[in-house]
Amino acid sequence: MIGKHKLKLDTPCLIIDKEKLLSNIKLMQNFATDNNKDVRPHAKTHKCPKICELQLQEGSVGISITKPSEALELVNCGIKNILITSPIVTSNKLRVFAKILNVSPETIVVVDSFENLHQLNKLGMELSLKIKVLIDVDAGIGRTGLNFNDAFDLAITASKNEHIELKGIQCYAGHYQHIIDINERRIATETLLVRAGKLKSNLEKETGVDKLIQSGSGTGTYEIDCTIDAVTEIQPGSYTVMDKEYCDIDKDINFKPAMTLLTTVISANHDTHVTVDAGTKAIYKETTYPEILNYNRLKYHWDGFGDEHGKITGDTLPIVGDVLEMIVPHCDPTINLHDVFYVTENDIVVEMWDISLRGKVQ
Repeated sequence: MIGKHKLKLDTPCLIIDKEKLLSNIKLMQNFATDNNKDVRPHAKTHKCPKICELQLQEGSVGISITKPSEALELVNCGIKNILITSPIVTSNKLRVFAKILNVSPETIVVVDSFENLHQLNKLGMELSLKIKVLIDVDAGIGRTGLNFNDAFDLAITASKNEHIELKGIQCYAGHYQHIIDINERRIATETLLVRAGKLKSNLEKETGVDKLIQSGSGTGTYEIDCTIDAVTEIQPGSYTVMDKEYCDIDKDINFKPAMTLLTTVISANHDTHVTVDAGTKAIYKETTYPEILNYNRLKYHWDGFGDEHGKITGDTLPIVGDVLEMIVPHCDPTINLHDVFYVTENDIVVEMWDISLRGKVQ
């Protein structure tokens, strides 16, 4: 595949424009550095160790990831300073976490219950090390995390556990990332993270631990969150490759759509539409539709075409064999459907990067 023009690749497939990707990584890192913040980008978006390496080379303090199976793959690839952003509570996952700690003892994990804190303290005793934790604060999603009062109590307890090292707090407001109105988004995230900052400050005073981490933030709020004094690091993910949802939220967003999906017209027997080879097994279905880049006024539709196929309508339809290039609606789950990125420079494939974290949902 190396040396091929991207439009000659078998489809459906994911393309990454290397220049745009590197520009996005550099832009985020530079903005955070200018505002005295660390970047711990979230690899749940790209699921690719090679991109993690590029982020670390540019200056990221570490990598965020959600599942132990993903974290284990990363440490086996030599990626260090990982934050696991979801609690690890089952015996199966704790065994995987032990493998991670044996390779990378600096790994941090979030905790949001006294029961789980006890599990982690016991594991630390078994491994003869202090497990580094962030207390997960519920940002209002109602997903993981404790309310502010209970988070304080858990943090105090954590600071007194022999085999636990309290590193700080996590407060990630995923539901704020896609607020359309920028002023509404600003008020929401500032109100939350300033409050979280007061929690962190109180914990520093109570525990005597200086410079606790306050982690969170995403592509939709990073510019706002980097101006909040209490925030020490941000966890953006989608900025690396971007998608239609983020492009629609902020028309002036600085990050470029570095990733596109290619699909081929395989049937054109109707005056109203043609059929392409990318359905819901290749593109994660959202209320937002893909944006077709290389043909004017064409639209992609799900329309019950199923797992394998998509429907294209427009005034001037493409013909059988034509390849369409599109920005996908939601990058994270779409990437999880593919095995590899075809990396291009000037539309020529120069590298292939494994999406080796795909399917690792445990």
